[in-house]
Amino acid sequence: MNRNDFLQAVREKLKGLSEEDINKALEFYEEAISDRMEEGLTEDQAVAAIGTPDEIANQILMDMPLPKLMKAQAKAKPKKSFKAWEIVLLVLGFPLWFPLMLTAGILALTFVIVLAVLVIAFFIIVAALGFAGIVTLVASITTLIMGGDTAIVMQMGVAVFAMGLAMLLFFPAKALTVWMIELVGKFSKWIKGKIISRKNKEA
Repeated sequence: MNRNDFLQAVREKLKGLSEEDINKALEFYEEAISDRMEEGLTEDQAVAAIGTPDEIANQILMDMPLPKLMKAQAKAKPKKSFKAWEIVLLVLGFPLWFPLMLTAGILALTFVIVLAVLVIAFFIIVAALGFAGIVTLVASITTLIMGGDTAIVMQMGVAVFAMGLAMLLFFPAKALTVWMIELVGKFSKWIKGKIISRKNKEA
């Protein structure tokens, strides 16, 4: 397959995306083919080294932001004319399927919000412990210098403990944040994979 046929095949599989996004993606692969040809490969060999049009199109779609991909899928999907009995079923089934879809969407959104709130709360606790420890330590040292009693030493110990605990909890909080970001990323990739798979079946 030569370069023009390859790029045209990829373009066909990217229907629904904006012309700007398609051209930007194709420019990258056109340059990649040119680079391989400069290294001594023939045009057909350079195209083969890049991958198949299906693989390249799927990779481009996977790299797209999810909202843009969903919009492209909706735009590329052919308009379906519903039959009379399908319309009747949709209307009669509305009290059943609409609440179920709405509930599923709300549950997914709630899950993400709860995770985000937990992470934020964890960081607030860590920050509060660290800040309280620093303030208490500074106040204790100031009081001790100004002639405070020995009880201030215990207060300083509590301050150091609070700062140490804050430092200790920072790492689990960071790990929890990374885990949440990875979870959202995997979920996004799963949805993209489903959209691309459906798009390929309809093509």
